Amino acid sequence: MPKKTTLRQQFLRAGLLMLVLSLVLGLGVIIAVMVVFCQRVPDGEKFLAESLAFLFGKETMGPSGMVPYLVLAGVVLCLLVAGVCILVTHRLTGRITATLKTLRRAADNLRDGELDFQILSCELRELDELSQSLESVRQRLKATAVAEASAQEERGLLMANLSHDLRTPITAIKGYVEGIQDGIANTPEKQRHYLDIIYNKSLVMEKLVRNMSDFSEYELGRMQYHFEYVDMGPFLRDLGEEYQEDARQNGMTFSSQIPQGRYIVTADRGKLKRVLDNLISNAVKYGRPGGAIALSAEEYEKGLVIQVSDNGKGISPQALSHVFDSFFRADTARTSSVPGSGLGLAICRSIVESHHGKIWLTSEEGEGTRAFLYLPLQKEEGVLR
Repeated sequence: MPKKTTLRQQFLRAGLLMLVLSLVLGLGVIIAVMVVFCQRVPDGEKFLAESLAFLFGKETMGPSGMVPYLVLAGVVLCLLVAGVCILVTHRLTGRITATLKTLRRAADNLRDGELDFQILSCELRELDELSQSLESVRQRLKATAVAEASAQEERGLLMANLSHDLRTPITAIKGYVEGIQDGIANTPEKQRHYLDIIYNKSLVMEKLVRNMSDFSEYELGRMQYHFEYVDMGPFLRDLGEEYQEDARQNGMTFSSQIPQGRYIVTADRGKLKRVLDNLISNAVKYGRPGGAIALSAEEYEKGLVIQVSDNGKGISPQALSHVFDSFFRADTARTSSVPGSGLGLAICRSIVESHHGKIWLTSEEGEGTRAFLYLPLQKEEGVLR
C-alpha cells in the first residue's frame, strides 16, 4: 500500500514545482528575447553584448534599443508565471475539493440513513483519515441498523411464540373448567385431578409471563436486584430436593453433590434461583428419556463453581457459541415441540454478570451438556473465603 502524503507535503511540492517551472520559463523567455533581438535589430549581437556589460556594471549607460524587448520579456514572463501558478494551484485544489465533495455526499447519506455504500480512501493522509472515520461510522450504523432489524424480527417471532405457548395452557384450562361446570368431573377424585391440571397449566402461564417480564427488564436495563448474603450450601440442597420431583415426573433421575460448609456469596436469591431453574429445566427439556441430571458444587479460586450436567443429545459446536444470544434456540427442528422463547440463557448471563460471576456451557453431541456457574465467595462476619 503506497504511503499517504499530507496536505503540507502537497503544498510544498506544488510550491517547489511552481518555482522550478517559473525559473525554466524565465530562462526560456530571456533566451527567446535575445534570439529575436539579434535577428530583428541591426548589430543586435553588439547591442546585446553592450547590454550585458551594462547589467554587470562594465558600462555606464545601456543602449535604449533593449528597453522595449526587456519590457516585453518581463510582461511575458509575469503572464507565464501567473499561468503556471494558477494551473498548479487549480490541479491541487481540484483534488482536494473533489475528495471533500465525496465526503460531503457520504455525510449527507449518513444523515438521511442511507448506509448501503462505501467510502473509499484517498491519497491525502488527512482526508484519508477523515474518510476512514466516516467509513467506520457508516459500518457501525449499518451494523446497528441490521441488529435492530433483526431484533425487531425476533420480537415479532417472540410474540408469535408466546401467543402460541400461552394458547396451549389457556385452551387446556378452559376445557377442564368447562368439564367441571358441565359435571363431567362428577367425583371428588376427578375434580381434584382436573384442578391439579388447571394449577399446573397456570404455573406454565406464570413462567411464560415471568419470562416476558424478565426480558423486558433485561432489554431496558432495568432489572432490579435485592442482594444479600446467601449461604449456598443450604440454598442448593433445598433446590436439589425441589428438582428431584421435577425430574421424576419427567422420567429422569436427579442427583446432587453439595459439599458441607459455609459458602457465602452476595446474591439476589430469587434471581439466582431463576438461573438454576433455567439450567435444570433445559436439562429436563433436552435430555433423553430415562436420562440423568446432576447438580454439584465445588470451591475454586476464591469462588464457587456450580455445575448442572445431563446426558442428553448435546449441542453442536456451531450452536454452542450462540446459546447465550437472545431468541437463539439450538435446533429449531428438535425444539419446535419444546415450549420456550429462546430468552432463558440470555437473561441468565445478564443476571450472573450482575453478580460479578461467569456462566458457560460445554457440550458434546450424543454425550450431553454441562452448564457451569461461577460466583465469587464473599466475607461475612469477618470471615474471608
